[in-house]
Amino acid sequence: MPVEPTPRRRRLGAELRRIREDLGWTQEEAARRLGYRSLSTVSKIENGVQALKIQQLSHFFEVFGITDPALQEMLRDLVRKAAEPDWWQRYGGMVADPLGDYLSQVEGAAGLFVFNPIAVHGLLQTPEYARAVTEGSRAWKAPEDIDRWVELRLEHQRNMLERRPPLKIWAVLTEGLLRQEVGGRAVARAQVEHLAHLARTSPNITLQVLPFRAGAHAGMDGPFMCMSFPTGRDIVCIESMRALLHMNEPETVEAYRTTSDLLKSDALSPKASLSLLTTIAKDLS
Repeated sequence: MPVEPTPRRRRLGAELRRIREDLGWTQEEAARRLGYRSLSTVSKIENGVQALKIQQLSHFFEVFGITDPALQEMLRDLVRKAAEPDWWQRYGGMVADPLGDYLSQVEGAAGLFVFNPIAVHGLLQTPEYARAVTEGSRAWKAPEDIDRWVELRLEHQRNMLERRPPLKIWAVLTEGLLRQEVGGRAVARAQVEHLAHLARTSPNITLQVLPFRAGAHAGMDGPFMCMSFPTGRDIVCIESMRALLHMNEPETVEAYRTTSDLLKSDALSPKASLSLLTTIAKDLS
């Protein structure tokens, strides 16, 4: 019987699809080995529209050769919690499926690499900066929608920064971004001071600044984020005003991993970046 394709069901299906593809099996081959009469059963599971029970998942472990205890437990957890409401559902229709999938993926990630020359990443924003970015986007027509969107972003930030084990974040920020007076000089200064504080006090957060003098750099194609997981493939996420694109093809992931390495190489060291953050904060006084 069809079920609601919740973010956890879609993520479970995506993981099982990845494992099947790594084995070199078609959906038809997987259905035959699993004992299903129709490949549509495998298709529905992979698309998150057919539920799995723990007992059925154990059969997948056996047939697919899934022996890694960490991967097994992660998949079991997705099955157990598949029908539970996600915290962001309290915000009603503000979270469409692509954003819900993104939030679910970030919650399962072990680490993030972030490059965004347009705005400070949401997990590193102050409340005032988050509001200024939201208001500046002109995407919201009613003040109460802005309030709820900022509240959602800040709740996501708290969940991620306070979780255990801690999420590892590596961000490369451009000097131009840091000098942009988003929300006015006071808000911009407080944001840069917040970044400096994180750089000094958070061992799981690494910040590097790409200075003006770096010139043309590997990130000229625009913002992106790489998510790494305890098990399974990394995911590249590209966000625009109208779309949220997730890619996990090995060639694509490797290309963005190379880009992230080049950006780290072009940027100042974390120590020198902290010094520049302090200078920029003073310049914004």
